[in-house]
Amino acid sequence: MPVYKRTDDIDWNDLRYVLALARHGSLSATARLLKVNHATVARRIAALEAGLGILLFERRARGYRPTPQAQPVLQAAEQVEAPLLRLERLADAGRSMQIEGNVRVTCTEGIASHCVAPQLAALRQRWPGLQIEITVEHRSLSLARREADIAIRWARPQSGELYASRLGSVPYRLYRNPLAMDATAVAAFDESLADLPETQWLAKQKTLHPVIRSNSMLPLVAAAQAGACGILLPEFIGRQLPGLVAEPGRPPVTRELWLVLHRDLRRTPRVRTVADFLGTAIRPLLRQPA
Repeated sequence: MPVYKRTDDIDWNDLRYVLALARHGSLSATARLLKVNHATVARRIAALEAGLGILLFERRARGYRPTPQAQPVLQAAEQVEAPLLRLERLADAGRSMQIEGNVRVTCTEGIASHCVAPQLAALRQRWPGLQIEITVEHRSLSLARREADIAIRWARPQSGELYASRLGSVPYRLYRNPLAMDATAVAAFDESLADLPETQWLAKQKTLHPVIRSNSMLPLVAAAQAGACGILLPEFIGRQLPGLVAEPGRPPVTRELWLVLHRDLRRTPRVRTVADFLGTAIRPLLRQPA
């Protein structure tokens, strides 16, 4: 592998791999983002390390971590990336006035299953040229870096050139199968999601004991429906699930749901159309029935 003698020798695509690996910490996550296989990621990183003559990443038990020598490379790569992304967003906005093409939506598992996916038949019936890509993530993907076009988030963004539209307040309730034997047993997210308000509330309860944990809502819901435990759920999801009954009283947790997109992409017809459609469809779902 050649050693770089001039900055002209450095391939921007290699810098993209470095930035993605630094941000996501694993070859598999980086490969999914860049739509390549993990061997390609490893090869491109190794090529850049050889060309620069420095070690960019340390491999640890929980993934890859940038070395101190990598910091100037990452900073330079981000300075190259920012204007290119801005040009990409602006070009996308002016490229076509047709409502067609791919739109990437990121949200959590419950929102994807109960808010977004049920609306796609009506969306595509009206605009058959659209293709929707749903990325299920608890962490916030970067809209500025085009990791997604639209985000549905459980908090209003506090920074960045983002447009945020409030979808509504979402009360959580504790649901249980009436035939469940143990009224103290509950399902809970695992330690990877310990910072969520619903997880923190459950951790403070003296009379409730998590007996089933997962980083996914689906197996927790299935366990609760089968009578193994109770489960804390957004009310608009819980009332849709057969076999589960809400405990009476005030909701112990209330969160706000927001629809977010980059301000530049509001000018992109297909993105604006999907965002407006989802916002209009989701707001009524969140309202409590009369």
